[in-house]
Amino acid sequence: MKTLPPLECLGYFVTSEAVTANPGHKPNEKVMLSSDDLSVVAKCACTDKATRHWHVQLTIRQAAGPDKNAPYNFRLVMIGEFEVIKGFPAEQERRLVETNACSILMGAAREVLRGAMSSGPYRPLLLPTWSFYQPTKPVTDKKPSKSGSE
Repeated sequence: MKTLPPLECLGYFVTSEAVTANPGHKPNEKVMLSSDDLSVVAKCACTDKATRHWHVQLTIRQAAGPDKNAPYNFRLVMIGEFEVIKGFPAEQERRLVETNACSILMGAAREVLRGAMSSGPYRPLLLPTWSFYQPTKPVTDKKPSKSGSE
């Protein structure tokens, strides 16, 4: 029997896209971009607890200065709709969506932006991979000891 993945992407779409070519870009010189030049913001909201549907918005922005020799700057907003399968532990649902749904949208966004830049005057950038995984924080016992001192 085939195991179903715990998260299904029901669809995604672009709500806003702007790509600007840098007229000062020097194609024969090194591009000095780093992941610090990229802003990635994800927002996840459960839209229906009964059906375990989630709405995820991903905003990606690069506004590199002239010292970076970036061929393009851009801003992209994408929306994705996701469903968590029945039987997946409810206490792990948000983490699954925040990690995996955002990663799915980021992969799609990389291709959307690459396609948009491909019709520009310079070679397209390939955005770096991005991790949305956040390790769980250890639970600390904050109850005071019986003696009143720690």
